Amino acid sequence: MKFNKEILKFKIAVTSGCCLRCTHCFIDKSRVETIPAPSALKAVETFLRSPGRTKTLEIYGGEPLMEFELVKTIITAARSLARKLGKTLAVSVASNGVLAGAEQLDWLAARGVRFAVSFSGSGRSHDLSRKFISGKGSHAAVEAKIPMFLSKLGEGLHVILCVHPRRAAAAYQDFLRLAEDGFRNIGIECVHGFPWRAADYKAFEAGMKKIAAYTLAHAGDKSPVVLEPLLEFLRDKEFKSTFCPFLRDLELFPDGTLSFYPYPFLRTAAERRAAAIGTADGGVAKKYAACAPAAGSRRCLACARSYYRLPGLADGSRAHALRTEVCRAAAAELVRRSAAEPAMKAYLKRLIKLFKKGYI
Repeated sequence: MKFNKEILKFKIAVTSGCCLRCTHCFIDKSRVETIPAPSALKAVETFLRSPGRTKTLEIYGGEPLMEFELVKTIITAARSLARKLGKTLAVSVASNGVLAGAEQLDWLAARGVRFAVSFSGSGRSHDLSRKFISGKGSHAAVEAKIPMFLSKLGEGLHVILCVHPRRAAAAYQDFLRLAEDGFRNIGIECVHGFPWRAADYKAFEAGMKKIAAYTLAHAGDKSPVVLEPLLEFLRDKEFKSTFCPFLRDLELFPDGTLSFYPYPFLRTAAERRAAAIGTADGGVAKKYAACAPAAGSRRCLACARSYYRLPGLADGSRAHALRTEVCRAAAAELVRRSAAEPAMKAYLKRLIKLFKKGYI
């Protein structure tokens, strides 16, 4: 089945099962849901047959390594179909890192699959919310595996620094800790579902400015840190329909629901129903089936406004906007300085190279 709008990035939450009980994740762990393979493969086919030659598939959960055979099935089928269709496909698996083993990482690395681990740098920030069922923090368990991650994955390793509002003031120090641990591709996300206070926003913005400044100051290092949000501006420059959530925000949940919302941040069944835009087996709702992205059009503005007023993401979305604003300024400075500074030019080329590999 072909789809009328370009889907650049597609995310599949293969399962709601997880070995952790993170306090900022609202998945109902008492009822484990796992997407049936036929439904996942049908959705992947629609994604790959959508317009555009470059595609990125992200697999997450819950904890996807709890369903690794299903993950392998999806990746193998997606790679095969992408080759048949002449599409360039990048694949990543996002994990809490606790269950990762050498055999799994070897399988992913051999197939060029990126591995993104959620890790908040310091024990205090990480263990605030990322806990085992017993209530014990998971920082030590993940930290012990960092040498294995680095040795087996190389450039294919990505770390996600997820900033909790209660630890917003520590964002810069947590970033530095990740850099010291050896991570070289660092993403920054913001916790939703918990209130962000005015002081949290202010502290986070200040920390982001320090992170951006550090990144540019060390751009000439032999192995510089790649600040993942900077790649978003290459994407925005390349794709005219970046405003449309179908391009990069479409997700498939374990119960077969298609939505634009991050699955873990929907607290109730009612919120999930409100956010649903279709199903894996039935396709998208008529509202979206025939529309075409038109930047600035009344139809598109009304669609986005009505959808993103749904509850659950307002506070975290504002923090994300601050992150993006700071990184946008850093990206502009990088481009400006690259015209005269060889180190900045080389760093920009590094970003472009990663972007072309599917780091979007």
